Amino acid sequence: MTKTLLLLLAGLAATAVPAQPASAEPIEFLPVGTWTGLVKVSEDPPHESILKFTASGKVCLTFGHPGEATGTGTGTWQPAGYNRFTFQLTHDVYLPDGTLAAYVAVQHTANQKRDKFSSSGDTQVTDPQGNPVRSGPSSIEATRSSYSTPHCP
Repeated sequence: MTKTLLLLLAGLAATAVPAQPASAEPIEFLPVGTWTGLVKVSEDPPHESILKFTASGKVCLTFGHPGEATGTGTGTWQPAGYNRFTFQLTHDVYLPDGTLAAYVAVQHTANQKRDKFSSSGDTQVTDPQGNPVRSGPSSIEATRSSYSTPHCP
């Protein structure tokens, strides 16, 4: 009886506190949070963007200031090994007069060192009707500005 009671108590204790997965990493080694990045696309001048990565695997992007082209978009991210992650997103581009100019699809692989990441990959641009305009390499150099888990639509 004592042996049965001890086994039962051991089983209950094991289920009372969920164990952390062996692969769980501290947040500083994951991209969760808000980042300010300098985006370079082919021969275009670099532009600043804000990227937000959620714990649930979403990413959202905003860029532009008054009087400049602006855009917003969403996508997903996933871990890709030690201090690496991949992300893909699609965003729109509006001209300063409010005209929809393009849609941009991005697929990147990032290397992260705590509060900095650099990523590179492909960018494909289509016009508002979905016709290909151009494609080519792109890159981002980013610094984390917040560890808080952001909200992405």
